Amino acid sequence: MSNKTLLRKTFDAVLKEVRPQNLIRQGCRLKNNILTVSGHSYDLDKYKNIYLLGSGKAVVPMAVEIQKLLKEKISNALIIGAYSSDVKLDNGIYFKSSHPVPTNKSLQAGRALQDTMASFTQDDLFIYLLSGGNSALVELPEEPISLAEFQEATSLMLKGAMPIEKINSVRKHISQVKGGKLAGKTKAQGIVLVLSDVIGDDLHAIGSAPLYCDTTTFEDAKVFLEEYGLFEKMPQSIQDVIKEGQKGLRDETPKVPYEHIDHHVLGSNRLVLEKVQKLLSASGVDASVVEKPIEGDTAKVTEELLQFSAAHEDSRHCYIFGGESTVLVQGEGKGGRNQHLCLSLLSHLDGKIDITFLSAATDGIDGNSDAAGAVIDIHSPVDARLHNIDVQHYLDTFDSNSFFAQTGEALVSGPTHNNLLDIVMMLIEPKPTEGEIDG
Repeated sequence: MSNKTLLRKTFDAVLKEVRPQNLIRQGCRLKNNILTVSGHSYDLDKYKNIYLLGSGKAVVPMAVEIQKLLKEKISNALIIGAYSSDVKLDNGIYFKSSHPVPTNKSLQAGRALQDTMASFTQDDLFIYLLSGGNSALVELPEEPISLAEFQEATSLMLKGAMPIEKINSVRKHISQVKGGKLAGKTKAQGIVLVLSDVIGDDLHAIGSAPLYCDTTTFEDAKVFLEEYGLFEKMPQSIQDVIKEGQKGLRDETPKVPYEHIDHHVLGSNRLVLEKVQKLLSASGVDASVVEKPIEGDTAKVTEELLQFSAAHEDSRHCYIFGGESTVLVQGEGKGGRNQHLCLSLLSHLDGKIDITFLSAATDGIDGNSDAAGAVIDIHSPVDARLHNIDVQHYLDTFDSNSFFAQTGEALVSGPTHNNLLDIVMMLIEPKPTEGEIDG
């Protein structure tokens, strides 16, 4: 089996292992009407009604598994996702919203969640299924910000290569349903089951924290936008809201977690990377998880990876990274951060180090393409030249997906209904000794 095939198979296998329904099954138990979540117990007999809510890319398989577990105990359900689905919910509905830029559907979802949570009493329990993608799927801008202005702000931040945690800080301060504001609508006991798309599993950041709290301020939001040269480009209403918040004319986001709402992280990028390591080890490959996450612009990440490979070229080993790079998009091509990172690295491969490299998104969708990512090796630059495919052209036009579609190196898994950040595998083969070359 070639190294490229090995990494492809490992990626496919880990996607199956970390399916949301598996993570719910492993993290939640029900016995004698006691629900146990990650070691914490909840006596369901204490509550008048039990409601199921949720939003994110993984919400459908999460909801299906919870429904199997609790069955008729669920009084009502409202879940909001990113994909078309024919899921059947007892006593509830599935609402398909919009991602990655909010639309009117996102506003409908935000209002529905606000109204539903406001109807709960102190005697009720709600279980909320939270996963990546929530920030666009559920939205309700602060007055007087219009949907079009919120969309413009979102697009500016995404294309401006702002890190997701800084984007979320801005979103929390111009939204009615983020940074803990949604939780303020109810006094019911809450259990939030989380699949984390954030390095370090920071509850302040996951899904823009609709039910937790926020450590950032209006001042931070303005500083972050200015750092990326975006504040003056924001619609005037958004600039005004942030400035008013700085002056104390608007309420800050909640700064302390709600005592009546518990959060439990059932899946994370770290879990994914550890499973990749086990799969590779089972295939006879020495592998280790690198603690430093992939983050920042792809150009910087490429340089760091090249330096890393040069320092680790003496033995066969696969290094596993997690995280999420960013791309400052300046072209109209198809692709995403993972394929762009692969293409950027490919453009620097000179045959001196034997590298096989995979970078892919666990949600199965990389940017505006139908691929999750790509896998390349030491032969990829040579193969491109032999087929008269100009690597630099596709880099300059930000059209990495079209490049890998031609070379057959794109990873196409389709939407996984999950979101646990990206997986990067770098398998390095040792340099041959002089004797091996001569022999």
